[in-house]
Amino acid sequence: MARSWSTDSDGPAGFDVREFARTARGSMRDHLDLSSLAEGPLPTEVHDALAVLAVLEAATMPHLRNVLVTHTHKDARVTAFLVTWAFEKYWIADALRAIVDAGTGPSGAPAASAAARAGTAGKAGDRGSSGTASGGRGPVRRALAGLTQGWDVVGAHLALGLVDDLVLRAAYTRVLACSSDAAVHASIERILAVKERHSRFFDEEVRRRLSASGRAARLARRELRRTTWPLGSGAITVAERSAFTQFTFGVAHGRALEDLRGDLAALPGIDVRTVASVLRGLAG
Repeated sequence: MARSWSTDSDGPAGFDVREFARTARGSMRDHLDLSSLAEGPLPTEVHDALAVLAVLEAATMPHLRNVLVTHTHKDARVTAFLVTWAFEKYWIADALRAIVDAGTGPSGAPAASAAARAGTAGKAGDRGSSGTASGGRGPVRRALAGLTQGWDVVGAHLALGLVDDLVLRAAYTRVLACSSDAAVHASIERILAVKERHSRFFDEEVRRRLSASGRAARLARRELRRTTWPLGSGAITVAERSAFTQFTFGVAHGRALEDLRGDLAALPGIDVRTVASVLRGLAG
């Protein structure tokens, strides 16, 4: 089957990948009110959530390595998006590290959390392998599996990106709800504005691809069930992941888990079993 190698807005939904790549957003530090953040420490739960988010936003390379050894790398439009997506996430992580550093306070008190090592390797044995960041399999096994999965695996990989985007967006929303600091709100809203294009591309592509191919939907269900959420969890400790998911999706904190359930259930070809599997991993 002939493939399109253009990075223009050649999909039915019309997302212009060429424009996205041309206007990629870099460093946000000049737009952060770090002096205001430095006036007082962030609430501990907000501080720790932002520190974990910094690690997760930076943990794109193992995921890309795993998916781009399959047919996904042959789709130039998707590859152009993913490379630009990783670039923007790098700078989102940089902004989050700056916010966490500024909001730690003069005592340096939650230094034992992820904030102290955002973007760095943790202790051996506390974390999963970064080489198995996507669905518990490394690049060699994924490359071999990709020989038989063909083009349909592209939709499955984009489904991983979409669900991860939904999970992280819920965490940012929770941070906004837990903080009354104007500088924190302005910073998070700027980050969410950058991520809005990521959400739009993932949503459009996943709906189109999973609707068009039952096999793509089947592969997506399998990938979603076998993945540890959020993506990049291998870069944080089990305790940090537990605290992060409890902060974001704890039943006492609102409807975040139910909202995610609705978003997942609305995706083409995603069944109740798959939705329940994702939610179990996040509910703790």
